[in-house]
Amino acid sequence: MSLVKLNISRGVTGTLPNANFSGGKVLQLVTAYKTDGNSVHTGSNVEDVSALTCAITPSATSSYVYVTAVYDGQLFGNNNTTTPNGEVSLVNNANTVLAKTREYNTLPANNAIADFKGVLEAYYTPNTTSQISFNLTIKCDGGRFLIYGDDQTYKTKPTQITVMEISA
Repeated sequence: MSLVKLNISRGVTGTLPNANFSGGKVLQLVTAYKTDGNSVHTGSNVEDVSALTCAITPSATSSYVYVTAVYDGQLFGNNNTTTPNGEVSLVNNANTVLAKTREYNTLPANNAIADFKGVLEAYYTPNTTSQISFNLTIKCDGGRFLIYGDDQTYKTKPTQITVMEISA
């Protein structure tokens, strides 16, 4: 294998040879946006975020899947706490939790609100050529927990999931 060293301070002209790289190429990319209003939750049970599912069908069992979820949310004391909190999880159709985070805030009063943003990511080999779907779940452990939807007024496409199939 030949090695080419370039002195960038002297300027580069001409064409560099293409790299012979065979792995890690993006084979598919799918994005889904939360298309309804806000998902509001006050209970301690886990609930799916409505109207947000992103599905992909891997072309080979050796492929990798990279999933990223971007979300906007809100914590509200719901007139009973100054420390609203909850969990956001990225799950697949087998209800396997791929990534999870806890949102927490200390508010000045029990009727105050605090907006938050977050990103969850997962990278794994599903070892299948069957369709896999992904969504977000939320759980509230105090106050009210909200994930913003696309209401076309306050927020536009604030919550989304993107899935990429990556070649092995």
